[in-house]
Amino acid sequence: MPHVELKVEDLEKEKPLRFEQDGRGIVVVRTDSRVYAYEDVCPHAGWRLSEGEIVDGVLECPGHGWQFDVGTGRCVDVPAYCLRSVAATQVGDTVRLEWATQEDTSGNLAKSSG
Repeated sequence: MPHVELKVEDLEKEKPLRFEQDGRGIVVVRTDSRVYAYEDVCPHAGWRLSEGEIVDGVLECPGHGWQFDVGTGRCVDVPAYCLRSVAATQVGDTVRLEWATQEDTSGNLAKSSG
């Protein structure tokens, strides 16, 4: 699986950061307790969430103002919508982001259906 490692000190608290790797946009958010990562796209209208703001643990989409709980990714306004999470594991002063590729997903589907 593709991955990248970031230094915690490079992540400003309560400020979304866009990270791009292999054409995939990821929004990274550091809180007082941990680091979270999601695909950098609002499921409502496709805006970049990294261009939004965080207030009281809620990430607001800059497009239409939809709000997402930073800890769960669930939409506060319409709970049926949820952000797609990216694995973020912190060890010491480093955060490792890890995500599946299209090939990983296709392979898993083929294995489970056969």
